[in-house]
Amino acid sequence: MNIVSEVRGIKDPYNDETSKSWATLDAGKLDNSTLTADIIIIGSGAGGATSAEILTAAGLKVILIEEGPLKSSDDFTMQEHNAYKDLYQESAGRMSKDGGICILQGRCVGGTTVVNWTSSFRTPAATLKHWQSVFQVEGCSTETMAPFFEKMEQRLNITTWKVPPNANNEVLSKGCDNLGIKWHSIPRNVSACWNLGYCGIGCPTNAKQSMLVTTIPSALEQGATLIYNARAERLIIEGEKVTAVSCTALDEHYQATGKKIIVKAPHIIMACGGINGPALLLRSNAPDPQRRIGKRTFLHPVAFSFAQFENSINPFYGAPQSVYSDHFQWPNGATGPVGYKLEVPPLHPAFTSVLLMGHGQSHVEDIAKLANTSAMIALMRDGFDDDSVGGSIELADDGSPIVDYPLNDYLWDGIKRAHLSMAEL
Repeated sequence: MNIVSEVRGIKDPYNDETSKSWATLDAGKLDNSTLTADIIIIGSGAGGATSAEILTAAGLKVILIEEGPLKSSDDFTMQEHNAYKDLYQESAGRMSKDGGICILQGRCVGGTTVVNWTSSFRTPAATLKHWQSVFQVEGCSTETMAPFFEKMEQRLNITTWKVPPNANNEVLSKGCDNLGIKWHSIPRNVSACWNLGYCGIGCPTNAKQSMLVTTIPSALEQGATLIYNARAERLIIEGEKVTAVSCTALDEHYQATGKKIIVKAPHIIMACGGINGPALLLRSNAPDPQRRIGKRTFLHPVAFSFAQFENSINPFYGAPQSVYSDHFQWPNGATGPVGYKLEVPPLHPAFTSVLLMGHGQSHVEDIAKLANTSAMIALMRDGFDDDSVGGSIELADDGSPIVDYPLNDYLWDGIKRAHLSMAEL
């Protein structure tokens, strides 16, 4: 049991009496097996877990497949060295092909919702309009989407954070005030949040309303089956139909055991993300007549800026992200030079030591000043302009995904402008 749970008597939903009837299977402890369902869902993050709750409530037999482990509040010790290994893809070391971008992506039951920093924005109206006008996507207008957004905001207790920002976020809000730039409080998916600031390494109080404590327990209570430590290796395709998923079982060290789990169903939902999803299709030799699998993959490349202050910032405490500014987000509408959203990240020692990219004595001195350090981030709004080409997903020799995402002149222009904005703020 973690320290917070022990002190305050918080119950871990996966170690409670109610969970004894839940069907949670550790693939690493199974022999070669074949399971059947009405619907298979690959990935237990925001999309997969929400689908599991809705479809199970409709009376369907659902099997939820997750590559990562089942870790819950009793396991969340607020220690970085445990969390990155257990909760993130490649121990939080997933990189783009040329090493230019580090990709923080969850790999655990609940997916990235377990390790995100609780910022919960609706898809911007300008984005929805762009999808409709450029890609002729139907049914995604602001008015059409509003009731769906409202439903999930209620389900996950998403509300604007009313607590004053910590000193770290206050650097952004004060800078905006001094420059006459608008800023806003961030909506967060929390309930009875303790304001600890360790959201990125697993919430020990179950305040963060991630899939781990909301839709997954609900689906399990209604009869869904969860298989974790199971890597979806390939789709089994017969004719023009996907009939099953072949999974590789992983042990407690996340290494293949040599055992295979076959899961069969007439319907399959791929909710394993824009990186692992294309990789799964490529490993499966899925039909691709237009050769589009893995193409036009978009991240929001992030530029970091650090500043040291005389006063204490303590960027590791308090709600990690509570202030944002979209002042530079849509200066020319959806197209044109890349816009960027400004936010503030939490700074924990191991995470920060990587981001500062220093060496030797100067690096030691920078880390020693962590309590007086603040960071700001600019999230590039990539994927809207003809010069915004994004990246692609390839396969390594072992079948794992490689993200090829070159930083072109279009992105570099935004990164340079963003650094100037952040320095001035």
